[in-house]
Amino acid sequence: MNAISLNRSLVMSLLLLALLSLSSLLAGQYRAGRRAVEGWQHLGNAHVDGRADHDKIEVGGGAFTALELGVTNGAVGFERIVVHFREGGDEVLPVGTVVRSGGRTPPIPLRGGVREIRNVEIWYQKGRYAEGKPRVDLFGRR
Repeated sequence: MNAISLNRSLVMSLLLLALLSLSSLLAGQYRAGRRAVEGWQHLGNAHVDGRADHDKIEVGGGAFTALELGVTNGAVGFERIVVHFREGGDEVLPVGTVVRSGGRTPPIPLRGGVREIRNVEIWYQKGRYAEGKPRVDLFGRR
C-alpha cells in the first residue's frame, strides 16, 4: 500500500466518522424537538452520586398534567417520586421501575389535572453495571 492510498483511506475513515457523529447529533436534536412539539418541557436534572441517592429538582413553577423521567450514562432504578405543589400538598407517584440508559419512563399523570409544581423529590439507585454518575432528566407535559 502506497502513501497516497493510505492517506485516501484515512481521509475516507475520518469523513465517515464525521458523518456518523453528525447524524447522531441531528437525531438527538430531532427527538428533543419532537418532545417539545408533543408538549413536554425539560424541568431540570440530577445525578445519581452514590449507589443509592435522593435528590430534589426545583421546578420553579409551571402547570403540568404529567411527568416523565429520562436517563443517560447508565441505568437507574426509581424507587419513589414525591411531587410538591405550589398551592400546597404532595403527591407520591407510582414508579418502581428500572430505566436503561437512553430510555424514559412512561408518562406519569398527576391527579387533579393541571397542577403547578414547586419541586420534585426522587429516590433512586444506580443500575447494576452503571459506571460514573447516571443523569436523570425531569420533563413535564402541559
